Amino acid sequence: MSNIEEYIKKNRAAFDSEEPRAGHEARFLAKLPRQKNRTVIYLRYAAAAAVIAFLVTLSGLYIHDNWIAEPAQKLPTLADAGPKYAEAEAYFVSTIQHQRNTIDKLSGDNMQAEKAQMEKDLKEMDKLYKQLQKDLDANPGDPRVINAMIKHYQTRINVMKQIVEQLQEAKRIKSHKTQNHEKVSL
Repeated sequence: MSNIEEYIKKNRAAFDSEEPRAGHEARFLAKLPRQKNRTVIYLRYAAAAAVIAFLVTLSGLYIHDNWIAEPAQKLPTLADAGPKYAEAEAYFVSTIQHQRNTIDKLSGDNMQAEKAQMEKDLKEMDKLYKQLQKDLDANPGDPRVINAMIKHYQTRINVMKQIVEQLQEAKRIKSHKTQNHEKVSL
């Protein structure tokens, strides 16, 4: 320990004999709110800086996506193979959409697992179709690719029809069980 610390410890009573001047506490408390205001001001600046950083990031992403990044290549569809195929594709797409709407109406909340499996299967079929589109892009007008695309649409429609039939059967069985349960309850 240093000599000063020893001296202060030995003569502590001499140091504690003086009282602060009158009004010391009031002056001390008056200074405290200013410190809180500084904190609020710093928080405002920090929030403003965060908003600016966020906006700069968003605008950078927008600029990258719209001007810098190369646009995604549009893959050809069956309609690009010719006018007669455009009509066939329109029919297939509308039939698939109709089947999708029917499936959505028939599947209820209690069939989430089945609906998730169906979505997974349809996404796999979409991947196959994307591959067919790439093949058509590489070989425009190739009848094998065109026939494969038509077959894909037909298969997808048949799969969706089977799903609709299964959902209708499940709904019919559930309805039958409910009616039997109501008869037993009476």
